[in-house]
Amino acid sequence: MRSLRSMLAVALLAALAASLPAGAAAQDRARAKEIVIGLGAEPRTMLAVTIVDWTTNNMLEHIYDRLLDRDAKTLKPKPMLATAWRIVDDTTWEFTLRQGVKFHNGEPFTAHSVKTTIDYALDPASKSHYASAAYWGPVKEVQVVNDSTVRFVTHRPWPNLVDHASLTNALMLPAKALRELGPAKLAEKPVGTGPFRFVEWKRDERLVLERNADYWQGPADVSRVTFRFVPEFSARLAALLSGEIDIMKDVPPHALDAVERSGRAKIRATVSSRINYLALVNLKPGPMQDLRVRRAMNHALDVDELIAKVLRGRASRMCGPLAPGNVDYAPVECYKHDPARAAALLREAGIDPARLALTLDSPSGRYPLDKDVSLAIAAQLQRVGIKANVVVNEWGTHLDKIKNRNTGDMFFLGWGPALVGQGTVQPLFRHDQTYASYGNNKLVDEKIARAVTIMDPKARAAAYAELQQLLHDEAPWVFLWQQHDLYGVASHVEWSPRADEKVWMYEARVIPR
Repeated sequence: MRSLRSMLAVALLAALAASLPAGAAAQDRARAKEIVIGLGAEPRTMLAVTIVDWTTNNMLEHIYDRLLDRDAKTLKPKPMLATAWRIVDDTTWEFTLRQGVKFHNGEPFTAHSVKTTIDYALDPASKSHYASAAYWGPVKEVQVVNDSTVRFVTHRPWPNLVDHASLTNALMLPAKALRELGPAKLAEKPVGTGPFRFVEWKRDERLVLERNADYWQGPADVSRVTFRFVPEFSARLAALLSGEIDIMKDVPPHALDAVERSGRAKIRATVSSRINYLALVNLKPGPMQDLRVRRAMNHALDVDELIAKVLRGRASRMCGPLAPGNVDYAPVECYKHDPARAAALLREAGIDPARLALTLDSPSGRYPLDKDVSLAIAAQLQRVGIKANVVVNEWGTHLDKIKNRNTGDMFFLGWGPALVGQGTVQPLFRHDQTYASYGNNKLVDEKIARAVTIMDPKARAAAYAELQQLLHDEAPWVFLWQQHDLYGVASHVEWSPRADEKVWMYEARVIPR
């Protein structure tokens, strides 16, 4: 499904890169220990705990530290700004905080920083995505015990609180600066405790950060990090092969050999915890409100073919809402590719496939070959007579359409890091959540509400297994795949990708050439 033209373009780029000497700019960056990262979109804000968006928060976590981190290999929570944690009772968690940490403006990090951050996220005036029940909504109160001890009191038992403390949900804000300057000023010039300080954000072009020499874990090897915003895969690839950027996220699978042969960069790959799916929107009038139509869509599409031909096998098929990497995963049976069954279900719903016209919203450049996947989905639907019009959106527009319920009948989206059941099931299958496409199912709502409060691991696993089967049967999505992340990394940069997609340059080293 990839055109000969695009493959020839990749080969030409590789040949051109191999024939040219290393760019002077790249050599200068290496000597200065600077790294330029090419991403498909710019951040939506510079203020922590505001928006649920990997692109935004990947950049912000260079400026702000989390309450807890995650081990790069096991993905289990580990100390960061909090050094220890314990369950006091079913509705109270206590965290011991690291002492001697300072924000970039000199303000000390204390329990008041934690309370201020969570209070800000929960304040309706902040309009934070993190105020919802899927994030900090279960928190009733944050109590300051002393400067180095803080307690989270929840409305009901919440076993996943520690998981949220280890995600970008818990990037810590400076209490005094937020109070005195206000969120608008801090968004212009963010202040965190992280390994890099804010320098500038030039809209639609770049975000520049510099090393924090006083970082509590010790200064980074990298002196400066620049995030360049390059929406098109081909343009990012050209920038990597010419030495304009040092790390490219989402190298197209058909370009892997070209990168390896270039002499400029190497491929670094990992199986990501991120999932990709095709949402079948039933939150507004339309054909997707009919269960038979949603099941027909699952039978009409050939997911294995999409993986093999578009992604060149660089994805792991999913059959339900959770991938095997999720701790609450339970297996369910895949929908079989069966065009005849799809047609029969549509007829049962009173729909002639030849008269069915659908709209599919897709981002471009955010996920591996997202636009190509969406166009391939439309082509597969055409085989059973369904016309699907693909609307390609800039990333910010795509997010806005989803949260404002302005998409078409379907949209393509990724979600992650999808590590625990609550982190996927609650925000995506409750109709009142920001990125939900499915809802108003009382039984599903009740079972989610129960599952997220179960403290006993065995009972919680059983509850999530039941939910996965129920959601499979409801067919709210066409279940696609667990994403494989492919990065192009310049030869002078030492950095390994992580399954949780934390592209953190504190872990990188630059070898001068």
